[in-house]
Amino acid sequence: MTESAAKEQITYTIIDVLLRLKPQDKARQQIFQILSVEKSANTATARCMIKDALRQNGHAVEHERIQCCIDTFHDLTNGFARWFHGLREDYWEQYPAKELIEVASMEETVSWLERWQSCGGRIYSSDRMVATIDDPIWLKISDFGLPFPPFALNSGMGWSAVSREDFIALGGTVDDLAPGGTDFGSGQVKIKEKRFDPERLKLLSDQLASGAAKFRVTVEIVKDEQPRKKIQKPRNEQAG
Repeated sequence: MTESAAKEQITYTIIDVLLRLKPQDKARQQIFQILSVEKSANTATARCMIKDALRQNGHAVEHERIQCCIDTFHDLTNGFARWFHGLREDYWEQYPAKELIEVASMEETVSWLERWQSCGGRIYSSDRMVATIDDPIWLKISDFGLPFPPFALNSGMGWSAVSREDFIALGGTVDDLAPGGTDFGSGQVKIKEKRFDPERLKLLSDQLASGAAKFRVTVEIVKDEQPRKKIQKPRNEQAG
């Protein structure tokens, strides 16, 4: 799978799960274009465009659901970019492992230590959850079936790079590390043999629809229709 195809798959999955659109729905393709092409999807203009696409195709408009879709799109595509960067051989050699950590203070609905253990993850000293980049644990703990954060909706859990020296000091052995490079071909991305786990995604979608899972969004009011004035710097700053 190419990098662009992986991004396309991620985007469509977010739309399918959070907006509950079917493959044949015209709004699905329209919203995909908005998220993919719009320079800054998280703007008042983009939100209005998505609302219009839903209305024009006979769908109810829910602000929280739309904002959650945009936020998740940004988080997952950013997570993918960082993960893809980490597949470079020079980076992999220096930082072959990742640690699951809290990167933002959130009210978690998941006990991550329990999920990590139940998925077969190894716990190191001080309850540190560390695994090599290519360890299948990252796929297993993700609600989206993706090997990079965010691993769940409305979660503050992410990861940090662990150097080769630190990983070995924790108790990881050289055998745990890739011998150099990756099995990802040039320009290719291996996310999963199959498309995202349909049962897991359906469960998440159903939970959102029933209210068992909640949206948590931050709303920023931006008046895009008003022209912005160009700020002139003082002459002494311009000269410098």
